[in-house]
This record gives sequence, structure tokens and C-alpha cells, in this order.
Amino acid sequence: MFPKMIRIHNHGYNRERIGDVQQAYKESWDSLGLDPGKMKGKKIGIAVGSRGIDQIQAIVRMTVGKVKEAGGEPYIFAAMGSHGGGTAQGQQEVLASLGITQEEVGAPVLCSGETKLWGWTGPHGYPVYGSVLCDQFDAFVLINRVKMHTDFEDVTESGVLKLMAIGIGGPAGCQNVHALALKDGYGTVIRETAAFMMEHLPVLFGVLLTENAVHRLDCICMREPADFLETEKALLSKVKQGRMKLPAEQIDVLIVDEMGKDISGSGMDTKVIGRVCVTGQAEPASPQITRIAVLGLTEGSHGNAIGIGLADFTTKDVLEQTDFAATAKNAVASMAPAQGKFPCVLRTDRDALQAALDTAALEDPEAARVVRIRNTNQIADLYVSAALYEELRGSRDIEALGEAEPLAFDDRGRLLPGQYGHE
Repeated sequence: MFPKMIRIHNHGYNRERIGDVQQAYKESWDSLGLDPGKMKGKKIGIAVGSRGIDQIQAIVRMTVGKVKEAGGEPYIFAAMGSHGGGTAQGQQEVLASLGITQEEVGAPVLCSGETKLWGWTGPHGYPVYGSVLCDQFDAFVLINRVKMHTDFEDVTESGVLKLMAIGIGGPAGCQNVHALALKDGYGTVIRETAAFMMEHLPVLFGVLLTENAVHRLDCICMREPADFLETEKALLSKVKQGRMKLPAEQIDVLIVDEMGKDISGSGMDTKVIGRVCVTGQAEPASPQITRIAVLGLTEGSHGNAIGIGLADFTTKDVLEQTDFAATAKNAVASMAPAQGKFPCVLRTDRDALQAALDTAALEDPEAARVVRIRNTNQIADLYVSAALYEELRGSRDIEALGEAEPLAFDDRGRLLPGQYGHE
């Protein structure tokens, strides 16, 4: 017997967002004050990663436009480590799925999985790898989102520093950084590797983006390399303060409708689900979730199911959608084989959810504390079991959007789509 579920909206998050992206970009560009002569007559490589960043196509298109206005020749190049299977074709497909094509952004898109050794850092002697594409450019522009990383906590996590160390580092650089991080920590290795790269690459500026708690662009910040570190620290601190969490610290079963690489680097945001499974990294103190069931893999994942190992149960459909070579490559490169393991596979969604409830050590399944989300990027609008709602209803942040209703399945045992999107 499944508990009845109530659709709710959690208002406890940062709602700030940019209304006019073009105007915000212009204001940031003007404040940068870059001398256009630094781009005139030069081939400018614009580094773009594999994340589904809000408004990324528009940001890349406007950056291409600024390079052209200054008399430069812009090129987009893939800076995504081992993503896209570590191949040029895979990288091209990932960028195209984000709307990053020559037709859409106005500049050629170059991809390569080949890297070479650039040298060694001073403090620790870390080897540094970079994409062979970098040899084609006279100067560089970096575009990335500053956000919390799924595998570690530090003063800097994901941003332009990581884009250099792991993204521009290509498959070899990605695996190298992750291996070194097992000993010295991600933050140390990424910052030291990025510092080496900034000394050897003529980086003109970075476009540092942040999103609010429901992943809408809320800041466009352009800075020169000397300001990258302190800017990332400040932006990350702001992001952490405005983040959203699941509405309960103790959950019996979490139902995740979909996971994928376009949602999080680990398929599911580890800070949301409270599971990391990376050697040497501490597990989050909360939330404490007894069972996690994943019911779908996004099309934008291109079969890469990294992070599926964070779940306890999944389905035959997810198994059949998985590209095992791409998943294994990502798991090995990120030194996180546990995230690439498959959980217990059930025939249908109904079977997977029943197994999750049966193994959650519940005295009364109808009183289970169950949460259902579309994915870990969209947790403002979600479902909670009737029993859990009774605990939450006194909170001023929680708004019920309907009555308690049973979970509904089709005749093949698939969970019917939920209603999400209230913001």
C-alpha cells in the first residue's frame, strides 16, 4: 500500500533573478572595461563546458558578438573534461544539446578529446594537462557557472577555476585532478592547477554566472584572471546562503523521477540527497534518506548514468537507457566508481517503489515519510506523503497545492507524470 501524496510548494529559497539578460550582460561588460585592442586581429577561444546553465546559449552568443565587435575571430571550444565520453563527437553532441552550435551562436564549435602535458605546478609538482585545441588560439575567454560541487566542500568549488583545471584539462586532466584530490583535496588541486594555467594561457576575462535556488540566472559577473579567486569565493558564499533543501531532514523514501548529467555532474545533486560516495570525502550530515528510487534518465545525459550508484533502486527502463561505456569512463575519470554502480533493478516503477517501501524498516507504510521530486534541480515544487505534510503544514514556507491523492500508475506499472513547475 502506497501512502497518499500532496503536492506542495516550498517558498524557502532565493527567488532573485535577472529580468533582462541582455541589459545585465551589457552592464557587466561595461564594468569590465576591457581594452578591445586585446582581441583585435586575434583568434579567441571561448571555453564552454557541458552543464545546462540557464541562458547559456544567449550568454555564449553575446560573448561571440563582443569578440567580433572588437575585431577578433571567435571560436567555441569544448572544455568538459571526460564528459561526452571524452571524444570530439560526444562533446559536439553535448554542446549541441545545450544549443551551442555555429548556427545558433555565430562561431565555429571545435571539440577534441586529445590532451598534452603542459608542465608541473610549483608548490606540489602536480602535472598539468590541457586540450590540444588551445594551440590554435591567441587568447581565451572562460564561461562557467559558480556553484556548489557535488563531491566536496571548500571556499571555491565549481566555477572558472574548475573549468580550467578539469574542463580544459580534457580527459587526461580530469582524471589527473580527481586522482590527486584523493590525497590533497579537490580545492587545493583545482586552485593550484588553475593558477598554473593562468600563468601559461593568455586568458582575457571570465564570465562568471550564478543561478538562484530554482536554477534561474541571477548574476552575470565579468572579471579578469587576477580577480577570479576572490570573485569565486564571494559568489559561492552567496549561492550557498540562497540554496534550497528538501523540506525534511529525515525521509524514508525519496522518489526521483529523473536524473542525468544535464541536471548535475553526479546525475543527482549530492548536497540535495545527502549522499556522495567518493573516497576521502565526508558524507553530508543531512538529509538522512533511507531509500532512494530513481525512475528515469534524461535525454540530455546521452546515456551517461553516473550517479545511479547513489540510488538504492531503479528500473529496467533506466538500465536499457544507459550507455555503460560512457558511465564507466565518467566514474573512472572522477575517481568515483561507487557512483557508477547499478542499484537493485526492478521491472517497473511500481515494483521499484514497493521495494523501497518494503526495505525502509517501516512499521506502517501509510505513515511513511515520502518525498517525490522531478529531479534534484527542481525541488521547490514537489510531492510529500500525507503523514509528512502533517509535520510540515505549520511552516510558513510550505504551501499545499492540492489534496492528498494516491500515486497513479499506467497499465505497464509506470508512475504517471507529476505536475511540476510552480515557482
